[in-house]
Amino acid sequence: MSLDTPPGAKIPTQDDGEELLRQEGIETTTEVLPEPARHGANLHYVLNDLHLPESEIPHDYGDRDLGDGSLYQHARARWYQAQERGEIVSIEDSRGREREYVVVEDDYQHEDERVAVTLNSSRCELGTLTSAGNHRQWYKYNLTLQPVDDDGEIRWGSSPNTALNVVLRPQYPNLAKASNGEITENWSPPFGTGTEVIVQTTWADSADEIEERSVSLVDDVLGYTVDELDIQNDSRRFWKAECHHRVMEEVADEIVHVIRQSSELLARHEADIEERSIHSDGKWQIIQLTTDGWDQLGFPILYGQEIEIKLYLPDAPAEYLEYPMDQPKIEVSLRGRPSSGQAYHADRWGQIYGVLEEILLSHMKWADVGTEHVLQDEMSEGPHADLLRWEHPEGRRAWLRNHYESLIPRLYAEARKADTVAVYDILHSVKRRGTATYEQIADDVGLHQGTVRGHVARLCGDGGEPGILKRIQDSCTFVTFSARFWEDDAHEALDQTYPNDTAEDRKERREGRVEARFLKRTLGMTPAQSDRHEDWTDEELDAILEAAERAGGRERDDDLDGDRDDRGEDVDGVEDSFGSSSNDQTENWDLFGDLPLTAQDLAVALETETVQEDHVQVRTDPYPTLGD
Repeated sequence: MSLDTPPGAKIPTQDDGEELLRQEGIETTTEVLPEPARHGANLHYVLNDLHLPESEIPHDYGDRDLGDGSLYQHARARWYQAQERGEIVSIEDSRGREREYVVVEDDYQHEDERVAVTLNSSRCELGTLTSAGNHRQWYKYNLTLQPVDDDGEIRWGSSPNTALNVVLRPQYPNLAKASNGEITENWSPPFGTGTEVIVQTTWADSADEIEERSVSLVDDVLGYTVDELDIQNDSRRFWKAECHHRVMEEVADEIVHVIRQSSELLARHEADIEERSIHSDGKWQIIQLTTDGWDQLGFPILYGQEIEIKLYLPDAPAEYLEYPMDQPKIEVSLRGRPSSGQAYHADRWGQIYGVLEEILLSHMKWADVGTEHVLQDEMSEGPHADLLRWEHPEGRRAWLRNHYESLIPRLYAEARKADTVAVYDILHSVKRRGTATYEQIADDVGLHQGTVRGHVARLCGDGGEPGILKRIQDSCTFVTFSARFWEDDAHEALDQTYPNDTAEDRKERREGRVEARFLKRTLGMTPAQSDRHEDWTDEELDAILEAAERAGGRERDDDLDGDRDDRGEDVDGVEDSFGSSSNDQTENWDLFGDLPLTAQDLAVALETETVQEDHVQVRTDPYPTLGD
């Protein structure tokens, strides 16, 4: 890390040098963190090079008439030369399709790495119309770096550490353009005639660096020297840019919560958002948020450009990765071209990256992620990178407090319901676990999962306003508080609801509910489905327990002894001794699978002595281990 004090944060400016605007009333503070690594990027430009003579092309393209010496025709001539020499090889891609390539260089040095350079062709949307009105497509040509192994063999389907792909397309007047099934006749190139160049690469710090990589490549492998005067300046545009930090796994959950907060705030500000998340194996595998409304959170206004923030774990299995490559990465990137029109001009490279870095570092700041949590990886210096000053939007905490302040009285009302404490116990389970499944909550509070689902559905709100809880859909449903920000307030509210409540109290309530559910199912007092909608009152529970005591042959009050009908049933409908009169000595045994019991129900019944141990038998001869 540089020991020098970093310069002050630069204010993002537009093409004409004017400062990018923020929403009215947004205040910022200057913060400092290590500079993120700049990852994937692209650059588009057009060479107005049709004026070059065909005679300058160094490749043997036979007796064909190419018409000019543009870069596009250089690539075309090299392809024809490979055809004549039998240099074209067929390679199967990841989808099982055959692709034709020419290896134009098998030992090329790029960014201190030995690679091969291949050329292939594919049809593009430009072409000519035949006399029959059919569209006859022209071809575009791709120069791609391919990694090689120690023996010099190309590793097809892989990418080198610093990837580079250069696409060359024709820019000729009066061509026909086919797009979405429609054909535009006499198409006119928007940036003049010649060769369109699209460069895709990784680990580039500037648009000039990307341009230089492409210029060097076409000179080295096609023998074409780019004249800077041929580059149409207005065509120099980009629509892909990424920056990232790799961080320790221990801070991943907090970053996830902050990204989810941003999603909730943006939705409240009526911004269009796209959110995706995957939680499995007890970890957040990915959380991804895309929107063009970042200005609603205080960032500079970019007029319709979608930007994505995501935190994700590596795709490769952990056994193939090494620390820190198996640690989470937080990344911010442009997503497609601006909806307002053409892509950004290359002169705005630094400005746009400044906004991306501001979004990334601000989310780290909101999650209390510092330099000590940042890791170095294969291309990023991590904590050792130069310090970067950026403008950090303020006011988020106030917005969040306003956003969720209405939930506190709602939480009090739910937790203090007069007829049940089940809601309080459900909220306490979520508080204790942080993120819980329906099964975990049901086990904590002793309720049927259907009952838990019903309460959670109400606590999550109707979608128009934030709810107390939030469901996260994945391979199973997870339940958590709807925003990380207000969890502390929610925890405090729960503590104040029943200040004298203890873990032992909650355990007793859980056991009482489990026993009540068991009795209800086995004694047939009420339909088992009824507990899916409401918890039992104390009076109902006492009535069932008293009935169970009578049914189990325990001491009864004298005034209940004769209170039976002719069938040996209590008047409330509970059958004596699980189906037989206390005076009837005939034993009645049923298979466990035929009873409306689960193994858990039976265990509770034995523990509470509702069922006597000598009334339960297990056949052991087919299962020798049970007799050990």
